[in-house]
Amino acid sequence: MPGRTFDELRRSLAKGDVEPVYYLHGDDEFLKDEAVRQIVALAVDEGTRDFNLDRRRAPELAAEDFQTLVETPPMMAARRGVVLTEVECLLQRRPRQQALKAAVAGYLKRPSPDTVLVLVQSAGEKPDAALETAACSVDVAPLSPERVGRWIQHHAKELGLVIEADAARHLQAAVGEDLQQLSAELAKLAVATAGKPATIADVADLVGVRTGETVYDFVDAVSGRRFAAAAGMAPRLIAAPGSSGVRLLGALGTVLVGLALARARLDERDAPGPATARVLNAMFAARPMGLRPWKEEASRWVCDAAKWTAAELDAGLAALVRADARLKGTRLAGEAEVVIEVVLSLGRPGQEAA
Repeated sequence: MPGRTFDELRRSLAKGDVEPVYYLHGDDEFLKDEAVRQIVALAVDEGTRDFNLDRRRAPELAAEDFQTLVETPPMMAARRGVVLTEVECLLQRRPRQQALKAAVAGYLKRPSPDTVLVLVQSAGEKPDAALETAACSVDVAPLSPERVGRWIQHHAKELGLVIEADAARHLQAAVGEDLQQLSAELAKLAVATAGKPATIADVADLVGVRTGETVYDFVDAVSGRRFAAAAGMAPRLIAAPGSSGVRLLGALGTVLVGLALARARLDERDAPGPATARVLNAMFAARPMGLRPWKEEASRWVCDAAKWTAAELDAGLAALVRADARLKGTRLAGEAEVVIEVVLSLGRPGQEAA
């Protein structure tokens, strides 16, 4: 069957269309859970869901058990649902998994009209070509930065929360693009504001990240060679919900790679305009996450790349790799100290900007 995006799936479900078999894959686990919830809500009667909905893990399921699940008729309802997670195990060569794979393949040729089967693959796994062909395949990819902003407003509305535009932007800047964490913070905001519109001050109080001291401000300070300012932000950012030293280093790594790409274009004598266009094309190909709108980021990288040499950027990336290994492999120093040390080391080869 032709593949769909998450948005296309939502539009189809909104029209009341139900497919006999769905195959959900991609790297956003939160959206996959949301897709399962929406499919089940439409396909399986709420009043009989206790009898007509089964959720199982594929690694724990035998072929005969699968057959029983999908062939059992619904009780007092038009349809029943079966949700099978971790279906990437079907690619394993073990006899149990191969038998289950054969049972699933056989079922997909003639699915029951009374059952909606949802196959869910874990993040980071390559899609199964056979499942993509035989089922309604949905690529649940992480949202772009622009889409995350719209998702915040949409999810807030579902919670009965009105959040001001600048407050939503600050929440995204403070928490990032982790929809699970954003959902949790929005739920807290809904309770804390008690029906009043959530302001930027409400968000800052809740997440503990002040305006001007978000992860974006942190990486901008490094990109602009304001290393002391960036180091000063690190302890508060690490203490914020959903944040960590590893997250800060990851954000810095993305920016330094972007600066290196922009620096290479400038070294090839590209003018700022063409250099920005080439960097933007590379971003569309790589689809990096955790950034602001890509056009905005590409322009900033080209501007700030003029303040760095290629050698400084190479050394900086090597220093980040070492710092990341320290954070993941030892507890001899606190996270903030490791991040501060590596940030300040980036400024040693050159002169910090005023």
